[in-house]
Parts: sequence; structure tokens; C-alpha cells
Amino acid sequence: MESNIKLSSVYKFDCYRGDKLVWTETKENLVVDTGLELAMDCIFGEVDTPTFYVGLIGNNSNIYPEDTASSHSFEEFLGTISNSRPIATFVKGDYVGHTFTYVSENSQFMIGGAGTIYGAFLITEGTKGSNMGVLYGASIMGGSKPVMPGDALLVTITVSAQG
Repeated sequence: MESNIKLSSVYKFDCYRGDKLVWTETKENLVVDTGLELAMDCIFGEVDTPTFYVGLIGNNSNIYPEDTASSHSFEEFLGTISNSRPIATFVKGDYVGHTFTYVSENSQFMIGGAGTIYGAFLITEGTKGSNMGVLYGASIMGGSKPVMPGDALLVTITVSAQG
């Protein structure tokens, strides 16, 4: 019997202005080739599980399987008040229908400048604006979403493996 493993992620975006939810979106993403390689290296190789960070995408672009941290078509949205990307802390989720999940809830971005968000990405480098580290995957939303100074953007990422 043959078994195929599929790695995937779902990104959920919630933007709050004060205590009001102003927009929300949930979108599946593409695990890029470097993300697949990292997963295999952590399972079967001698690579320890790295710390993951979440970054925001600030332009409308496509995500390709061959994208890497240093070579991709998206630009990082830098209009947040922090100099670093928030850590994605994953905890074991559910097992349903031969699918295992891990969830990182509510990585928070405080918006410091008006702009537009197009998506998010998961990477092993914490410095905002850096092209270092390993890109695990990225997600472009169905359309652009506006952000204003003072907004709180919460990103929840669910990663899954299905066999």
C-alpha cells in the first residue's frame, strides 16, 4: 500500500481597531520547497526544530514552490511598531481523518503606519525585513486588506500533515 504525505497550512487573519473586529480572512497556503526540505531534515536528518516567526506580505504577488527566503516575489510589510517578527509558538492540535495539526494562535502585529496587507509568511528568521532563514511557506489572501495605525492584526497558523 502506498502512502503520500501532504503538508499544508491555513492562515487566519483578524484585524481589530480598538475592540472592534474590522476584517477577517482565512486562507490556505503553499508550503514551498525549502519548507518541505526543512520538515524532512527535522524528521529524518540531524536538524533541530527551529524557532518560527511570522511576517506580513505588503504587495500583491504570487507564491511559487521554488521561493526561498532570499529569492521571492513578495515584499514584507514593514509598517509595524516592532523591529522583529512575532514568534509562532505551535502546540499540538487535533488528529482527524488521518490528519495531524499544530496550531500557532494569535501572533500579534501592532500596526504603526497605514498600509495594505496581502498575506503572511512563516520563516525561521526573526528580524523584520531580513531575507535570511528558511522560508516554510506563505499565503496570499483573496484580496488586499487595509490597516491603520493602532490596529492589532492577529495571525493564527494551522499546519497539518495528512497521510
